[in-house]
Amino acid sequence: MTAIQPTVIAPLVYYDLLDRPLTAIEIFKYLQAPGPEISFFSLREHLKNTKLISEQNGLYFLPGRQGLFEARQKKLKLAQLKWKKLKTFGHYLALSPFLRLVAVTGSLTAYNSRVASDFDLFIVLERNRLWLGRLLLTGLVTFFGWRRHGQITQDRLCLNCYLAEKNLEITAAIKPRDWHAAQEYGRLTPLLEINNGLYENFTRQNPWLADFLKNYPWPNGASNHKVIPPAAYSFFRRSLEWLFGGAIGDGLERLTGAWQKKRIDRKREGEEPLRDQIFVSDHCLMFHPRSKSDRLMKAYNANIIRMKFK
Repeated sequence: MTAIQPTVIAPLVYYDLLDRPLTAIEIFKYLQAPGPEISFFSLREHLKNTKLISEQNGLYFLPGRQGLFEARQKKLKLAQLKWKKLKTFGHYLALSPFLRLVAVTGSLTAYNSRVASDFDLFIVLERNRLWLGRLLLTGLVTFFGWRRHGQITQDRLCLNCYLAEKNLEITAAIKPRDWHAAQEYGRLTPLLEINNGLYENFTRQNPWLADFLKNYPWPNGASNHKVIPPAAYSFFRRSLEWLFGGAIGDGLERLTGAWQKKRIDRKREGEEPLRDQIFVSDHCLMFHPRSKSDRLMKAYNANIIRMKFK
């Protein structure tokens, strides 16, 4: 391999596991760090000349994976429909007290959803209102019938990550810092930003992502899907925040926190710890039971090794 090749091959190998070809822009966006500096022009020249990468109508993939082109076109159309639906949901989420940021993770941010896919949401709540804010948000989503439940997943909301406003770092204790996690949070896309600048704060508090992604953060790459809710929704939210503020809110935070922690402990009984990525504290809640992260990383590393010897 040339010096440039591992950096370029890495995103193609990873997304091949997800059955997704990439455009040249996407490859540039997901270039693996560390490695030599690569301009977009030099990347395009490399893609034209290497025999380790195939191309069809502007999409790049590993040799022998030509069938991905048609699948990509179908998934792109599906993702556009799903984004439209999720943005409708996003307006109503602004009713939820203590909510400060809703961002999207998962397959939708890669435009790689299936029909049955849900919407993975990354939630930021006001400091000292993580538990109460979570309970109220869950109640709102349940009321509208949007919450994922069991095998009912299609276009439902999966509330699997909560952070407090002043603790936006995804530490190594919360989630393993690897290529998979870097892809997941590198594609993080704001949907509803009630406190302006929170997404930028997230990028500043997670510089470790640049240890894996050479071009992170991507300039202006996460603002296309943001919604602006009606002023009446914001007024309703602020009114409830006033009602549940001060000593009353502090007491409810303690009570709802104790109740939810007990409930989480009961649900975790019998789970497989080695497959779980679950973290629970007063500033972060992360729920990825039966995570596919370990399986993906093993397959990715094995495929990278095979590519090196080609």
